[in-house]
Amino acid sequence: MMIMQNSVSRRSFLKGTAAGSVFLAGGLPVFAQSATKLVFMEPFDLALEYAQEMNAIVGGHFEKEGLDVSITNVRGTAVGIQQVIANQANMTRVGLLDLLKAAGSQESKIISVATSLQGGIFNLVSRKDAPINSPADLKGKIVGIASLGGGQENVLNLMLSSAGIKPEEVERQAIGSSAGNVEILKQGRVDAFIANTETALILQMNNEPVEIWTTSKYAPLPGGVILMTDEYAQANRETVVKFLRAMRASALEIIDADPAVILDRIVSKFELTTNDDREFRLKSIKAYNELTLAQGRDNVMRNVPAVFEAAAKLVQDAGIVTVPSIAALYDNSFADEAFK
Repeated sequence: MMIMQNSVSRRSFLKGTAAGSVFLAGGLPVFAQSATKLVFMEPFDLALEYAQEMNAIVGGHFEKEGLDVSITNVRGTAVGIQQVIANQANMTRVGLLDLLKAAGSQESKIISVATSLQGGIFNLVSRKDAPINSPADLKGKIVGIASLGGGQENVLNLMLSSAGIKPEEVERQAIGSSAGNVEILKQGRVDAFIANTETALILQMNNEPVEIWTTSKYAPLPGGVILMTDEYAQANRETVVKFLRAMRASALEIIDADPAVILDRIVSKFELTTNDDREFRLKSIKAYNELTLAQGRDNVMRNVPAVFEAAAKLVQDAGIVTVPSIAALYDNSFADEAFK
C-alpha cells in the first residue's frame, strides 16, 4: 500500500462545538477573561502529535476538571510563543530546544510546566545500501533538512557536536519536509535527511529501502513541552494544576485504550491535516505513545530534571544558545500537586 502525505492546509479548527473561542480579525483568539476558559495555541496545523490535548477535550478530561479549553493554531513555534507572551493564548506546546532558544530573548519569563513528549520527534533517514549509522558517519556528507536555520538543522548541529564534528564539515540542503524526500535520497542528491515521526512512519509502511534511527540517540531533547509565562502560571496555580491533571489523564488513556477508539473520538470533532489513511493514523498514535513513555510511565507529563540539564549542556556545547540556569526554565510544583 502506497501512502502519500496530504498537503497541509493553512489552518485547522474544531468541526464541532466542543470548545468555543472568540477570534480577532487576524484569526487569533481573544485571551479568555476567565480562570477556567483557556486557549491552547498549537504552533502548527493539527496532527496526531497533539492527540493528548485534543483527547482531553473530546474525552471529557478538561470538562471533568471544570475547564473549558479551546485549541487553535498558528505558523511556527516562535509565533506560538509570542502569542502566549502577548496574552493571546494561555499555553503552547513546543520542543524543549525552542524553549531554550526563546527564553533568553524574552522580557517575560517563560517556563515549561510539563513535558508531553519525552522523546524527540526527529529521525535520520539514509539508504540501506549506504547507511549512516551514527553522527560520525555524517562528516563530509550532504544532509537534507526542512529549512535552513530551523529545528531540524539545530538537531543536526547537536548530533554533530556530540561526535566532535564541526558544523561546516557537513553540507546542508533545504528540501522541505515530506515522505517524497526519499526520492531525493535515492537519486543521491543527499546522503541522508531528517524526518519527523510521521514521515518516518510513512517510509516504514511503504517498505522504502532506508535505514531510520531517532536523533534522540545523540541529541536527547524532549519533543514537546507545555509552555506558559511564569506570571500566568503563578497567578493561576489552581487552574494550571487542573489543566495538568486533565492532560496526564488524557495521555494515560491514549496509552491504555484501543487507538481506534481514540482516533474516532478525535476526528469526530477535529479536522486533522495529517495523512487520512486509517492504518497510518492508528500507527501514529502508537508512535507518539512511545515518545510519551520515553522516560517511563511515572514521568508521563512530568519535566525530568536530568533530561533538562543534559539538554542544556548539549546546546551550550554545540554553541547554539547559552543557558544560564536551566532550573529557571521549568517548574515541577504544578505537576507534583496535580499528580499526587
